[in-house]
Amino acid sequence: MSTITISSRSATAVQVPRTVNQSAHEAISMSSSCESPAHLRRALDHIFHRSEVCRTEHRAIVEITHAVARAVFEIVAGYRSVSQLAFVMEPNCIAKLQRRALLETAQYTVGPEPGTAHGQILSLHLDRCLSGCWECTAILGFKNRVRAVALKIEPWHGRWQVTDVELI
Repeated sequence: MSTITISSRSATAVQVPRTVNQSAHEAISMSSSCESPAHLRRALDHIFHRSEVCRTEHRAIVEITHAVARAVFEIVAGYRSVSQLAFVMEPNCIAKLQRRALLETAQYTVGPEPGTAHGQILSLHLDRCLSGCWECTAILGFKNRVRAVALKIEPWHGRWQVTDVELI
């Protein structure tokens, strides 16, 4: 097997013969010199002055957004009670969801079909505001429909609370 190399002194290509064992050895040495994603993440965190707190906060916001977004659409569809989100939502958000659930479930006269209660999260978009709150949107795909929810999540007495919710 041969490779083409270009020397720095001339612009002509030179054929260098190599054996199979040499190229396999080079491939192993190249893969061992490549840094792992954890090393790259630590380097980027140092360059952009990101702290461990920010990473854990981001993970918590992703988990809350994922859970609350699915629960919101289950409430609106009539599969879940609004009181189940009382621990994570403000009372005005709960009232808004109750009104929306009454409007949307009035047209349903039959029970839910199996497999339609839970939507699949298609995408999450998170944006941290200067005030420390997070504005999040989640797009959910159901059997025959795609819907979106926007959440505003703020720190409140050492935990996160949804202070505003909009359904699209």
